[in-house]
Amino acid sequence: MKQISVFLERKTGRLKEITEALAKENVSIKAITLVEASDFGILRILTKDVVKATEAIEKSGFSLTLSDVLIVEVDDEIGVLNKIVSTLNENGIDINYCYTVNSDRKGSFAFKVSDINKAKKALTGFRVY
Repeated sequence: MKQISVFLERKTGRLKEITEALAKENVSIKAITLVEASDFGILRILTKDVVKATEAIEKSGFSLTLSDVLIVEVDDEIGVLNKIVSTLNENGIDINYCYTVNSDRKGSFAFKVSDINKAKKALTGFRVY
């Protein structure tokens, strides 16, 4: 799945500008995470309509990048994240970061990994997108 990453200066209203632009274009946000540093933040967004979302964000004056992330759907089980992380580790796949994604009644994790194709093969038995 394509992830949109936006570099945000730490300034009141910047997140509002992006969410407002997406809402005006009827773009549904499936997952969002914002990580801050001292003067800036990195906003990561997942949506089914990447083209419409990127156009809306760029039209609002923001720079963005697209990257591939691995979505692994999971049932609500204790230890399931550990199983995924262990499988990736055992296959020599580095995890750059991860965050949760909600879909219907199931949960999912989004992973930015060093080798997405290798990760997909390693995670047989999991629902991977």
